[in-house]
Amino acid sequence: MSQIVSATLVVVFAVVFRGAVKQRPVLFYVLAALVAAVGMYFTFNPSPGGMVRALAYAIQKGHPGFSMLALVMFVGVFDRKSVVRRALGPVRGELSIIGAILMLAHAVPYLANYLAMAGAVFSLKPSVQMSLALAVVLLFLLGVLAVTSIKALSVRMDARTWKRIQRLVYPFFLLVFVHLLGYMLVPLRAGATDLLVGFGFYVVIFAAYLVLRTRRFILDRRVGLPEYGAASAMISTSKEATQ
Repeated sequence: MSQIVSATLVVVFAVVFRGAVKQRPVLFYVLAALVAAVGMYFTFNPSPGGMVRALAYAIQKGHPGFSMLALVMFVGVFDRKSVVRRALGPVRGELSIIGAILMLAHAVPYLANYLAMAGAVFSLKPSVQMSLALAVVLLFLLGVLAVTSIKALSVRMDARTWKRIQRLVYPFFLLVFVHLLGYMLVPLRAGATDLLVGFGFYVVIFAAYLVLRTRRFILDRRVGLPEYGAASAMISTSKEATQ
């Protein structure tokens, strides 16, 4: 249920504050960092209960960050002249950076635990070794995609190079799904029915994106439109307008 609530709030945030995010992105990056810091704090200092615990749990698990990145991905499946694309397309880069910052609340504590086990990595279970390797790859891809979404950097990059880098979002999104399956399937098989809603949410999100993105690709090819990647693409209004 936390995933659904987070996704709803993220969509509302993006729609309401899209203009402010475009005008003052650094302010929202700082706010996202503060939210991530709160999540990390309560990871090591758990709240006894109530609303604070529920909020901290959502941040720790990366629900707001994932929802933000998923929203950025889904904006790309809409027609370039659609209301959704016109409203959120110009701010996709900024939203992707916010999403990446929010994901730090999930990535940093887990990575810290993995690094603590680095000295004994070869004695760990194969499943733990795979989780460690996957975490490192995901963090690297997320960092690359986020950095190349920064307008000051992207406008100085060769268009073809930028386009190739942005396409890393596809293996990133796929590996996120593998990561989610890895940690949810085992408890589900053991009878943890409380995870069913969350598991169903992720399956629907990834399946819907696969279908809609494929459809968008086919339609764009039919009319000869270029394809600029999915997650952090459309980092500026001018680039969005040329597609």
